[in-house]
Amino acid sequence: MVMNLEKRVGITQTQTLLIMGIVFLVLFALIAVPFYNSYKQKHALTKLKTLYSSITKADKIYSLSTVANYGEYNITLNADEFAQKYFTPYLNVEETCKTSQDACWNEVQYTDLSGKKYTDKIQYSLVLSDKTVVGFSKDKNGLISMIVDIDGKVGKNMLGRDVFVFYFYNDQLQPKLCESKPTEYIKNGIHFGGYDKCGKPHDTMAYKELFGKNLPDACNKKAPASENGLGVGAACLALIYKSNWTIDKIYPW
Repeated sequence: MVMNLEKRVGITQTQTLLIMGIVFLVLFALIAVPFYNSYKQKHALTKLKTLYSSITKADKIYSLSTVANYGEYNITLNADEFAQKYFTPYLNVEETCKTSQDACWNEVQYTDLSGKKYTDKIQYSLVLSDKTVVGFSKDKNGLISMIVDIDGKVGKNMLGRDVFVFYFYNDQLQPKLCESKPTEYIKNGIHFGGYDKCGKPHDTMAYKELFGKNLPDACNKKAPASENGLGVGAACLALIYKSNWTIDKIYPW
């Protein structure tokens, strides 16, 4: 009788511990994980704002020192020439990657939101003092982008998570990729996000397009990849910018 009672008590204790373990895991998922994601989001936004301030400051210094018009980048240059002219002298650089990108990026430079891996998009890179990696890319159509990894080689190295895209536009030098030019005014200079097949910056597009399933390279895991673009999720920085520098519920975090 006593043995049976002890067995029952033992089973009850085991069940209690199991239930407590399950409750702990549920609470962790409900509290700790969202808290950690919120921290990562705030960290990403802070790094992006700081970087944007640095690169716009670099453009202003270049413009003042050379008496050039602010925001009128010469996009006919190669990626390395472009970076060395407008950014390398004016940023706090710890390391430079020219021909080889091994010191700045992993073998897979980044993946997009669909999981596709990109290994050769970036031709010239800078590692800044806060470990942000700034890479410069020029595609076969002559479009120049800045691909930034806000936490260096660590982390997911994924578009829209810790890798984001800026794009340089100059109306006078823009390659003609489509029959007609955009009818709306597009300012020269740096833009948030990537571009469409015609070279139109993502941040000039409608808010809903940027997270929809139809726009190539949109900030949506189910969006198609642009044939010559930078990958699904290249538009994420444009979405953040149009959300007033916030990451809201629709963002595919």
